[in-house]
Amino acid sequence: REVHVKVQSVGFVGGGRVARIMLEGWRRADALPTRIVVSDPSATALEALQAQFPSIETCLGDNRAAAGQSVVMLGLHPPAFADSLPALAGALGADTIVVSLAPKVTIGRLADLLGGFDRIVRVIPNAPSIVGSGFNPVAFGAGLGDADRADVMDLLAPLGESPMVDEGTLEGYAITSA
Repeated sequence: REVHVKVQSVGFVGGGRVARIMLEGWRRADALPTRIVVSDPSATALEALQAQFPSIETCLGDNRAAAGQSVVMLGLHPPAFADSLPALAGALGADTIVVSLAPKVTIGRLADLLGGFDRIVRVIPNAPSIVGSGFNPVAFGAGLGDADRADVMDLLAPLGESPMVDEGTLEGYAITSA
């Protein structure tokens, strides 16, 4: 599969299992974005990621640094969204794309928590993405145009299949692929 990554900087707010899956999938496909910034409240989690992916930048507890990238991956547990997202709103650029990797929190709720920011995507990634065989359904918010959607799809391509689906079906995919 030919890999062409247009997105040059990715931030992960949360450096847990899903971040590790995506980073390893990109590395195996030789498609790591040029700049990757990962924030997490756990120094242990960041040290483990840094050991596995030496080229990434880590920021202990500084979600705003990760949110300053062109694509921001939200790898938080859904209960943490209400406390974490309002503080990110000011760090997001006008062209930033926010990608939620969590089930349950809708695009509408994400937009509310981000102060009306509407350039939002939801993806339900799964573990086979590590070897490029994932099934990662995608739902796009209305604030993204065709070029933005293509950039996200290009970013996800090395991880496996990423069908565009209606947001209302994402929870079913999460349950099925778990």
